Amino acid sequence: MVWGGLVITNSETGDGAAAITPRLVVQVCRNGYTITADAHRAVHLGGKLAEGVIDWSADTQQRNLDLITAKARDAVARFLDPAYVQSVVTRIERDAGVPVERPQDTIAMVSQQLRFTDEQQDAILGHFIRGGSLTAGGVMHAVTSVAQTLDDADNAHDTESQALKALQLAAAR
Repeated sequence: MVWGGLVITNSETGDGAAAITPRLVVQVCRNGYTITADAHRAVHLGGKLAEGVIDWSADTQQRNLDLITAKARDAVARFLDPAYVQSVVTRIERDAGVPVERPQDTIAMVSQQLRFTDEQQDAILGHFIRGGSLTAGGVMHAVTSVAQTLDDADNAHDTESQALKALQLAAAR
């Protein structure tokens, strides 16, 4: 069983952007998969309206807010649509069965591409071996499994959000 969900983020460091990213959770292992490639990211245009020499009317500001709200609503509806969730699961299943012939080399390449630390790479290899699935899907599961062990919530989120990229890289090798 797979549940569809969302990750909603808001920049607190001056990027001036918010994102709605689809996320799947698998019942068997409770691993989460964030589909970053499909994320809807929007720069906070409301703040930019106030800049410059134009004094934006309340009507213009409200229309801008209405547009942002409508886009967010459409993104949520799409990401929670069972057909969308099924299409993502189908893509994952296609890549997950690809055998990993040289696990250490594959995980080293994935770790380099995704900028994991040496410590993360070692942990991912360990979880991959213990998981016993010598496939690209096993690499993905190892990444999410390692993310669950991390004490720092931001690091755990960042690691988990790379799992589907790890799957794709391992499957393409």
